Amino acid sequence: MPSSTRSATATVAELGGLALFVAGFVALLWLDATNGTLRDEVVTSTVTWFVVAFAGFALLMAVHQRRIPRPTRLSWWWLIALGLIARLALLATVPTLSDDVYRYLWEGHLVTEGVSPYAFTIDAPEGDAYTIEARDLANNTSLASPYLPVAHAVFGAAAVVFPSQPWAMQLVMIAFDTVSMAMLVRLLALADLPKKRALLYWLNPLVIVEVAHGAHLDAMILGIGLAGVYLTLAKPGRPAGPVLVGLATLTRPLALLFLPVLFWQWRWSQRLIYAATVGVPIAITGAWVGFGFGEQGDAGVGVFGSARAYTESFRFNSAIYQTFEQWVGSQGLDDKGWNEPGALTRLIIFAVVALALVAVFVWARNTIGPRPTLRMLTVPLMIYAIFTPVLHPWYILLLLALVPALAPGDDEPVGRWIHAAPWLLLSGLLIFSYLTYEDPAAFAERVWVRRLEWWPTLAALGAGIVWSVRSARDEATMDVV
Repeated sequence: MPSSTRSATATVAELGGLALFVAGFVALLWLDATNGTLRDEVVTSTVTWFVVAFAGFALLMAVHQRRIPRPTRLSWWWLIALGLIARLALLATVPTLSDDVYRYLWEGHLVTEGVSPYAFTIDAPEGDAYTIEARDLANNTSLASPYLPVAHAVFGAAAVVFPSQPWAMQLVMIAFDTVSMAMLVRLLALADLPKKRALLYWLNPLVIVEVAHGAHLDAMILGIGLAGVYLTLAKPGRPAGPVLVGLATLTRPLALLFLPVLFWQWRWSQRLIYAATVGVPIAITGAWVGFGFGEQGDAGVGVFGSARAYTESFRFNSAIYQTFEQWVGSQGLDDKGWNEPGALTRLIIFAVVALALVAVFVWARNTIGPRPTLRMLTVPLMIYAIFTPVLHPWYILLLLALVPALAPGDDEPVGRWIHAAPWLLLSGLLIFSYLTYEDPAAFAERVWVRRLEWWPTLAALGAGIVWSVRSARDEATMDVV
C-alpha cells in the first residue's frame, strides 16, 4: 500500500476514533442532564454510549500506539488534554453508577467532628447527632467504614476544604488520577518504554468514568502507590518509596498486592519502614475503636469489621468464585461435616491465592530492572482480579494503570501486545455489569453478563500464556543453535 494511502487511512481512523470518543462522552453527559441518572431505566443507553466511547478509544490507540508512527493530527499533548477534558466534563454529572461517594462524604464529615468512622454503623442511632444528606444516600448502612486511616484523612481534609457534595470528591479523585498519569509516564521512561503507552490508561473510558463520575478512591491508591513505586525504582534505598506504598496500603488493603514484588526491591531498613508505616496507625486506631473481630466484627464495626462482612457475604461479577462456590454447594458437602459450603469455598480459594502469591514472591526475587519489575507487579493484581468474589468495574483500575508496561517496547516483538489485550478487553466489557441496576425494584446480577465479560478475557489470557511458552521455547532453540 502506498505511504500516502496508509497515511490517509491512519487519519480517517484517528478522526473517526476522536469523533466516537467525544460522541460517547457527550451522550453520557446528555443522559445525565436529562434524566438525573446514568442507571435505572437509562442504564442500557449508558452502556451503549460507553461502548461507542470505547470504540473511539480503540481506534485512537490503534493509530497512536504503532511502533512506526505515521503523521497524525492529534499530538501527545492534545490527547493528554482530551483525557483531562473528559474527566472535568464528568464533574457535571452526579455519581449514580455507584453511591460509594456518599459513604466517603459521610465518613469525612465524621472525621471533622472528631468521631471515628469505625465506631458505629451508618444507620446506628449514634450517628443521628451528625446527620448530613450523604448519610441517607450512602450504601450498606448496616456496616461501619471498610476503609483505612489514610482514606479517612483525605476524606476529612476534603470535608474541611470543600462542601460535602459529590463534585468535591470527584475533583479530589481527578487530582489523584492526574498524579497517577504523571507517575506512569515517569515509570515508563524509567523502564525504557514509549511514554505513549500511558494513553492506554489515561484515555480508557472505564478509568475516566470510574474516577471522574464515580469518584472511587482507587484513584487515591494509585496516585500515592505509583509515586511509591517510582521512588522505589528511581531512588533505591531511600525511605520515601516504602512510606508512600505504605500510605497507599492504608487507603485500602489492595495495595498489599505490590508487596510480593517490592519486597525484593527494598533493603531491610525499607521493609521495616513499610511495616511501621502500615502497622503503627492500624495498631493505634484498633486500640482506640477495636479491630473488628469477634462480636465487634459480627456487628460490622471496628477497623476490619466491615471489610470482613464484605468478604464473607458479598458476591458479584467474579471470574470463577461464584461458579466454584455453586459447584462446591452442589456436591452434598453438608453431609460430610461442612455446614456451610461457602466456608469451604473461601478456604480453598484463599489457599490457591496464597500459594500463587508465594510463587510470585519467590519468582520476583530474581527480578532485576524497572521493566521486569513493573510487569511482575501486574501478576498479583491479575490473580486478585481472577479469584476475588467481588469485582466491581473500578476494582481493576490498579491493574489498568500497569497494563501499559505489558505492551511491547520498541526493542520487543509486536506479539507482546497479547499480554495487555485481555485486560484492555475486560475494561471494555465490565460496563455491562451495570445492567444489574436496570430495574430499580429488583437489582439482580445476570449470569450472561459474567460470561460475556470473563469468557473472552480468560480465553485471551490463555492465548497469552501459550504465546509466552512458544516464545520461550523458540528462544531456547535459537540459543542452542
